[in-house]
Amino acid sequence: MGIIILEDTSDDKEGMTMGKRFEKYYGKSFRRFLKIINPIKKLFISTDCEVHKFNNLHGLQLLKRYNYEDEYDLFHDYLDDINEGSVWADQDFRSIAHFYNPNIERGLFGHSHSLAVTKDYYDKALKLWQEGNRSKSMFYLGACVHIIQDLTISQHVQIRLLNKHRQYENYVKYTHDLVKEYIATKPPIMLDSPENYIRYNAKRAIRIEKKVKDIPSTKLRYYNKTLYTLPLAQRTTAGCYLLFLKDLKKVGAIHP
Repeated sequence: MGIIILEDTSDDKEGMTMGKRFEKYYGKSFRRFLKIINPIKKLFISTDCEVHKFNNLHGLQLLKRYNYEDEYDLFHDYLDDINEGSVWADQDFRSIAHFYNPNIERGLFGHSHSLAVTKDYYDKALKLWQEGNRSKSMFYLGACVHIIQDLTISQHVQIRLLNKHRQYENYVKYTHDLVKEYIATKPPIMLDSPENYIRYNAKRAIRIEKKVKDIPSTKLRYYNKTLYTLPLAQRTTAGCYLLFLKDLKKVGAIHP
């Protein structure tokens, strides 16, 4: 038997440990800073989430369009709760966790990422429904689909906070209800977990950005980008609605 020389990786391990400690410290420090400036931020920035409400509604309309009549009726009764959850998801800097790069499986440095937070909201929604608190359940489902919708935007995937993100958001905010092609007509996208909706949209967002990045006109580039992103957001939202009911049926919390 030959001699096996074990490489001493203690320095590497120590470096990794130090790196994780720094990331954790950085994340905590940054969140403390956000808590301090949050009251000031509220004076200047309104998080009314009109685009998310638009996507929630048209995701719901897709259920009706594709003959999910009972499912449509149920979610329609709770649309206000879903919208409240979608608005809440962006308040108090919760959006700092609305980032996820599927290639490196990370979000913003020092913070949780979309995959983990979306699963947390979804699991809370399931638990609350089983406990009989349906309005609060739909509130958390609204928070869940908010993040699923966010991940159709490349800046949430490439994790570039200042890469003209606000400029594009403003374009969508002011045009989302003016272009009929921004409303999805294709069927809901069916996947088997909220995490897979995050992964799916994140990968699609990267492809969409590659398709439109060479269009020289900013307005035309944003227009073409939104032709992909808004219908995708609505179709995956509709799919998540149906997945939620499917998972409730599995545990006997709702009857077929």
